Amino acid sequence: MTFLLVLALWSAAFWCHECLQPRTRNAFPRQTGAVSVNQIVRALAPCLALTLCLFEDPALGIFYWLGLGSTAGLGTSVLMAVLKQKRGLARMSKTPL
Repeated sequence: MTFLLVLALWSAAFWCHECLQPRTRNAFPRQTGAVSVNQIVRALAPCLALTLCLFEDPALGIFYWLGLGSTAGLGTSVLMAVLKQKRGLARMSKTPL
């Protein structure tokens, strides 16, 4: 259970980080209050994940934290790339030739 929770926290942090990037504004428009929420999640989610990993097993917790962070980063980046590509293809199909 801790494994999935830490993976979800890392994924949320990476998702919020990507949504705060200027190049992502066109692909994923955001609401007015979403910036502060994204900044808070981006800062607190990895800290909470580290706490959970160290609570479970202090000796191996840091390795689990780093490994799950890497896995979540790769998974989130692939998901964002696929979603951006689908949005791009949907825009292209609406424009007449």
